[in-house]
Amino acid sequence: MSKPPQMSARARLHRHRKSLAFGTLLIGFVLLIGVAGWFLMRAGGETDAATQLAGALFLMVFAGGSLGVVGFVLLTVGLLGERKANKVNRVDWALAERLANHCEALLQEPPHIAYVAENVQEFTPHRLIEVERHFDERTAGDARGAAMHQFSMFGSAVSVSQAAGKKSALTVGGFSGAVRGLSDLHLTLAATTRRDLMGDALFALFETRGSGGQPDTLRVTALSNGAVRDWMQTLVHQTANTFGMDTHTGVTISAYADRIAAHFAPSDVSYLSDRLHLIASQTARGDQTTPLVIRGIPSGRGAIVATSAQIDGPDQESLRVFPTRFPALWGNRVGTAIAGDGPRAELSA
Repeated sequence: MSKPPQMSARARLHRHRKSLAFGTLLIGFVLLIGVAGWFLMRAGGETDAATQLAGALFLMVFAGGSLGVVGFVLLTVGLLGERKANKVNRVDWALAERLANHCEALLQEPPHIAYVAENVQEFTPHRLIEVERHFDERTAGDARGAAMHQFSMFGSAVSVSQAAGKKSALTVGGFSGAVRGLSDLHLTLAATTRRDLMGDALFALFETRGSGGQPDTLRVTALSNGAVRDWMQTLVHQTANTFGMDTHTGVTISAYADRIAAHFAPSDVSYLSDRLHLIASQTARGDQTTPLVIRGIPSGRGAIVATSAQIDGPDQESLRVFPTRFPALWGNRVGTAIAGDGPRAELSA
């Protein structure tokens, strides 16, 4: 385990630097009294070392006994706080290192494993009925203006003077008042909303056939690439906030949020939307449609959230749409790091 670069803010909460400083000063002052007593005994002509020491101890107890007790208590509190802070910092750093190693190992995993889970179901739709795309929108702008404040103060003062000699006087006075004001705020807002043409969510409705050949429908939805990436980043940041951003562990986890989200983020939602529009065009022309397999997790009766899709036959690469297994992958890594070898303790404030 490497040495922590500095003590975390969570660990510094356990420190009692004032108690340590004042305790050290009081103990030093009591010892100084003892040294002064030893010099006084020696200056008084006392040559016996035992007598000099006894005199110094008597002066320490008589003149600084209470200060010594207070100093000892404060020093003990300060030293125990330093010990607790170092322990918390050591445990925190060890956990941060283990989590960093597991995050690096997670980044070495192939992204496609996040799109395969036990609750994923596979469907082969009979015909495409409807398909829509919904683009993400981003709004950017600024607010400009000025704030004007007008204040008035109202009050009264009372004073009484009494002569106190030929050249001096004693004056006692008082003042009471209130401040009243009015503020005006004038702002101009300019904002522009733009659609992200490479970040579209998907809605599609298919006709399917039941086990007995009866017609049924399948509603398929898919989040946009940006929405899925934000979801993964939020999950990682929530884990970091659970440990606290005042710990080495929380800061370490938060630093991996962008890299992990980018590694497992889908990249085929827009392409799947384009291919479904092509299938809709083929259906409208009466052409032979492209073979399609949709995989997803149930989100209601006759509805799924798409996780992957396969177009143009089983030999083609699956399109990654939603990493439904990512929470389990992330949770297993965090749990393994917490339960790993090394010092463990709750990072309590």
